Order: sequence, then C-alpha cells, then structure tokens
Amino acid sequence: PTLPARQPDHNVWSFPTGNLTWTPYLNGCSYLPATVQWTPTTLPAMSWPQTDERPEIAPWLAINPFQPAMPMLQWDIRQNPITARLTTGAHISTDLAHALSSPITDIPVSIIEIGIPACPMAYMWNVIRVQRSGAIQVQDVLDAIYEWLQTPLTRAEMEHIEHVNPDSVEAVLWALQERASTSPTLHGWEYRQGPRRIDCLGGVRRWIGL
Repeated sequence: PTLPARQPDHNVWSFPTGNLTWTPYLNGCSYLPATVQWTPTTLPAMSWPQTDERPEIAPWLAINPFQPAMPMLQWDIRQNPITARLTTGAHISTDLAHALSSPITDIPVSIIEIGIPACPMAYMWNVIRVQRSGAIQVQDVLDAIYEWLQTPLTRAEMEHIEHVNPDSVEAVLWALQERASTSPTLHGWEYRQGPRRIDCLGGVRRWIGL
C-alpha cells in the first residue's frame, strides 16, 4: 500500500497577545523555523496613575513670575534669615515670622534638594538637602540655605579655586571684606574667621527665589 505524503509538523505557541505558528524543516542536523505567522490581539486598556501634579513652592520663596527681580522675600543671604522681610504687592514690608511655619510647598514634602546655580564653585560640594519626618517648612529651607552658605572654605578648596582661576581668590577675599563690613558682629572678628562658601558668590547677595 502507498502511504500518504507526510504533512509538515506545525507547532503553535499561544501567548496572551496572539499565536506564533512555525513549521520546522531539517537543515543539516538541526531544525530551524521556515515560516513565521504572527496573529496579534488587542490588549485591554490599563489605567495609569496621574503624574502631572507637581508641588508648587510657597509664594514667599518662589520666583516672582511677574517681576523676577522683585521677589516677595527680601533677604540679604549673607545675613541670618531672621533679618529677612516680606514685601506685598502694595510694596508694604512685613515681618517674616508668620510665614516661617508654613509648608514650603502646597503638597507636603519631606525631602527637598536645592542647587545654587549662581555659585560657580558649587560643583565642589553636595547640593543643599532638607529632610524631616513631617512636611518641610519655610524656616527649614531658609536655615538650611544659610548654614550651607556659611560653611567655611578649607585650605584645599581655596587652593583649588586658585588653581582654576587665580583671579577668583581675589574676588573671594573681596567678598569676605564686604561681608565682614556689614556683619552685625565685630568686623575684625568676622574677617579673621576667613572666607566662607557665600563669598564664592562675589557680589550676588539678594534672594531671587526657588
């Protein structure tokens, strides 16, 4: 009797997104796929969480969108934040005390990192990191910025600044002299404490905003 011609072996693999069908053929000593047919199916729509919402900085510390050069917070960043004042739209200066306990953002956050782009040497140090167990408040941010800027420069940092640009050392020492002359402490004592990070900002001393 004559046997019917042998039909090719079909293998079908089923997946959640369709079926993969292939026919093996002998190539030397191994089977390789000869034809591939893919039947796609439509996946069910998946719901994703909304990520458009971002915290907004409290208006007392934010950049003034209408007059960037006129922020609400009037603060000489060389001085302690307790010396800062708030200026209203009617140009009335008020005390900052009532705003210090306010959240830094409309959506409470417990960690915030702040960079100082105006400081050309800021790459030598870590960013300003504010972290607490509850919602970060305005005073937390101001104190962290002030303490970061008041960190004394080490000898190695001064040598690095001189290596990068010898003129920068003179600028830092000039800023130190200016800061000492306006310090509420004894001017000579402040100058003898040496340069701090704030002096790397040169003539930049006014708060602009976050």
